[in-house]
Amino acid sequence: MNNTSPRCIAQYGFLITLGILLNSYWLEFHKGILPCPLCTLQRLTFIVLAVLFAMGALSQNQNKSLHRLLNGLVALFAILGAWLAGRQVWLQWMPAAEKSDCGVSLQYLLNILPLDKALLKAINGSAECSQVTWTFWHLSLAEWSLSFFVLFALMSLYQLRK
Repeated sequence: MNNTSPRCIAQYGFLITLGILLNSYWLEFHKGILPCPLCTLQRLTFIVLAVLFAMGALSQNQNKSLHRLLNGLVALFAILGAWLAGRQVWLQWMPAAEKSDCGVSLQYLLNILPLDKALLKAINGSAECSQVTWTFWHLSLAEWSLSFFVLFALMSLYQLRK
């Protein structure tokens, strides 16, 4: 199998998203870093990407229309994830620009508000979303997420162009 085949790229994507998700759960359950609403939406986006990459990794190389569809969906969700992560990075760099009241979990928002209002409130962010609770190589979780979402978008756009 060629290292740039659609299946191979999907396998790499799946392994990377799996590593990201395992790291996020490790930080939550072993380090006690609870995800803010924007983090939860980014995590859900990584889960969708992992499923799409797994589908691409399990499919046959000859099915080009399926790979185009999957790469289009990966690009769409990667761009959505980049937008969510970019919003959080912006809140972290400019926290005084939009201070809102104390943050609550996405699950709580979904319990008390209709879906559209809960998602809008989560996307607007909260004071909790502007906090940098963990860094690696001087990058916050949101900055790492943004980097990986951009990487996935570029990977899928490259595959679509091939």
